[in-house]
Amino acid sequence: MSWLVRIILIFAWSLVTNVAQAEEKWVADEIFLQMSEMRKEIQQLQQKVAGLEQKLTDAQPKLTPIPLTGLEKMTLGKQEAAIAILEFSDYECPYCGKHYKNVLPKLRERYIDKGTVKYVMKDFPLEFHAHAKKASLSVRCAGEQGQYWAMHNAIFDVHGQVTDQLIDDLIKKLKLNSQAFKQCQENPAQLASIEKDMALGASLGVNGTPAFLVGRVKDNQLVNYKRLDGVQSFETFVGIIDSFKK
Repeated sequence: MSWLVRIILIFAWSLVTNVAQAEEKWVADEIFLQMSEMRKEIQQLQQKVAGLEQKLTDAQPKLTPIPLTGLEKMTLGKQEAAIAILEFSDYECPYCGKHYKNVLPKLRERYIDKGTVKYVMKDFPLEFHAHAKKASLSVRCAGEQGQYWAMHNAIFDVHGQVTDQLIDDLIKKLKLNSQAFKQCQENPAQLASIEKDMALGASLGVNGTPAFLVGRVKDNQLVNYKRLDGVQSFETFVGIIDSFKK
């Protein structure tokens, strides 16, 4: 190989090497530039996400304390219990009946009868249940004569299918004053109380039954509560109640 060819080859190799090195540097610079831009974009996205999270937090409905005064007739357990469960219920709702049969007895045994939890009923009769509102009225009016829970249980036992004959039979069985009971059913204040429960439930996002609020009691108000929609397992209630006891 002539010296001229060698010189040409050496020059070509040097040129190729310099070009490769230059290209590598360009590629490295470009990668660094893109990474810097990506960091800026990530920071901007993080700021936007933080702003959205704050907006979502601000948009969350505040947990307005719920008064528990005047509900003694519709309450199971000790009035001074530190934890309470509110049930929004419909006597004709099969899911409410399932809770009444399978879960409430366990809650009574473990918490309510031992004074740890008090259990408060709220009426939420659904419009498409023909007997539900009449059932709620009947239970409330029995409560005016000290038989709220006896009537509550009796009506759930017949799946909320309230008839005039059933009510007459229960009035006799529970030894209620029939005239006072009838006057109570016709009292607009009783229906207004049911509608007040429904309005409260709706304001909290309740749109079906059963629904529950489980929370602490402070100054005879329910606070720091959690809402549960639909039939819940006993274990679900246990987890929430025990977390409030810590």
